[in-house]
Parts: sequence; structure tokens; C-alpha cells
Amino acid sequence: MSKRFLSTVVAAGLASVSFVALGPAGSANAAPLVCEPGYKSAKWTSLSNSWVITHAKQINIPKHGTGSLTKSATYRQTVTSGREVSAGASYSANWVISSMDAHVSGTLSKAGEKTKEKSESVTYNFNKSGVYVVFSGAKKASGYYTAKTCNTRGTGFGKTGYGKARSWNVEAEGAVKCTEAPKKGTAKRAAKAYC
Repeated sequence: MSKRFLSTVVAAGLASVSFVALGPAGSANAAPLVCEPGYKSAKWTSLSNSWVITHAKQINIPKHGTGSLTKSATYRQTVTSGREVSAGASYSANWVISSMDAHVSGTLSKAGEKTKEKSESVTYNFNKSGVYVVFSGAKKASGYYTAKTCNTRGTGFGKTGYGKARSWNVEAEGAVKCTEAPKKGTAKRAAKAYC
């Protein structure tokens, strides 16, 4: 084999190696990473957090009957923690409630839990006579969600699902005098509906 032919073969080989080494540069056209693969995200709308009276009973406190008394409040309605799927992919109730939890103040009750459905004993200091409502209630959180999941390549979101969720994060009990004017947004204000 002549030196000139050998030089040509070696030169061709180097050119080939250089070509192969430059090959991966074509991956610059691949889609950029925008999210962690498998990451779930939810957007919430119409979020509300308001008092629901679960137990209530109107009572009359006579002048000679004031003081710290225990009264029975009748069961009225239940607040449950869960979600409804309206369209698209289904996301677990636990994940949906956990996502909503991050958007409201206070820790929400877990999916599947519900408020008590039997009469409640309420102790209150009745310092004046009059007509009262003894009550027990929960601060209900609810809203609509749009959930989505990052694909396995991390290049975008898919598996979109829609629905509504509800739970609660605070419970309170007490009494409200029917002639009172409690502040808006309080449990007492909500309980006045039973006067």
C-alpha cells in the first residue's frame, strides 16, 4: 500500500470520525423541558370559604335561667370532603383536596370525611334572657378545578381533568341571640338563619 493511499484512507477516517462527533448537535432542535415528568398541577376558580351551620336549635332562656348551660343542637346538614369529576381525566379525591388545601387558609379535612350527623351538645354562657339559637358549624371550602399532568418527556402537560371539590377546615359552636347583629362572615351570622 502506497504512502499516498494510506494518507488518503487515514484522512477519510478522521473526516468520518469528525462527522460522527458532530452528529448530536442536531438534538438542539429537541423540545425544551418545561416541567417535571409526572408532575400534577391544578388551577382553581370560584374558591369560597364560608360558614355552614350543621346543627342548630332555637331556645328561649328565661330571666331566672341564665348562666353556663348545655343545650342540644339538632342536626341540620352535612359537610363532606370530596370531589366531583365533570369531564376529562380523573384525579384522585385525596390529591384534589390536597391541591385545594394550598389555596385556602387552614388545613382541610381529608377526602371522605364528613361532619357529625347526630345532635350536638353545646355549652354556652347565657348572660341575658331571650331567644337564642344554639349551633355547631363548619367553615366550608369549595371551588372548581382544572388539573393536568406533565408528560413523560417533560415537554408539556396533558391528561386534563375538570371538576368541583369541597371540604372544611374549621369547626365552631356557640349561641347567638336573635336580636343580635353579628358581623358578616361569622358563624353567628350564619346561625341567625335559624332564628
